[in-house]
Amino acid sequence: MQRIGTFIAGAIGLLLWAYLVVQAGEHFREDPVDYNIEDLDVPDPSELDLPEVGAAVEEAIEPAPQTEARRRVRAIEPKAFGSPAFTDTGDLERVAARAPLSEVETKTKPKVVLLHRPVSVSAGIVAFGADQRVRLADIIETPTERSCVASDGTSWPCGAMARTQQRVFLRNRSLACETSATAWQGEIRTRCWVGVQDVASWLAKYGWAEAEPGSALVALTEEARLARRGLFGDPVR
Repeated sequence: MQRIGTFIAGAIGLLLWAYLVVQAGEHFREDPVDYNIEDLDVPDPSELDLPEVGAAVEEAIEPAPQTEARRRVRAIEPKAFGSPAFTDTGDLERVAARAPLSEVETKTKPKVVLLHRPVSVSAGIVAFGADQRVRLADIIETPTERSCVASDGTSWPCGAMARTQQRVFLRNRSLACETSATAWQGEIRTRCWVGVQDVASWLAKYGWAEAEPGSALVALTEEARLARRGLFGDPVR
């Protein structure tokens, strides 16, 4: 019975709420305005300053700018250049290659040969047997009869000492020299090494031979001169 009473009270409350909503809508609704069309103040068309029909001035129409005619661009297709089957220029003709504009210098790597049993003739010259001599490049030979002045003013045989120092440096080891063959007659001018040490560079560095003017060993000769080594110093004991 209690549930039925609760249901009836809820239903009555809903009906009351709906009634109040309807009454509020009727209260806020506005009534339509009742007016007479004759009471409207409509202006007379004759009193208005309107342009006559057809009296409008035609505006000058500017002609559209003329655009330059586009040139035809030749289509570039990779296939047309890769195969003559896609070209219409006729048969291809192979022509001779153009001659070079200047002579091309081909630098060949110099041949290095191993020469055995070197004999020190003088500082800067090495002999191999009786008929083969090598004059080392980039340095000036020191004659064995050359004399030098020591710091105390006395002279000493620096040329013979230079040959002795070259002989001690070589120690009868084989020389690797730039030459085309192991057999030749007379004297050649070239570069030689003992292992990885350039013989001419060693002589210039320690002052036992002077570098040629303009060669890459001039700095070594000046270094030996400032340090008073070899020909520029005192006798070696």
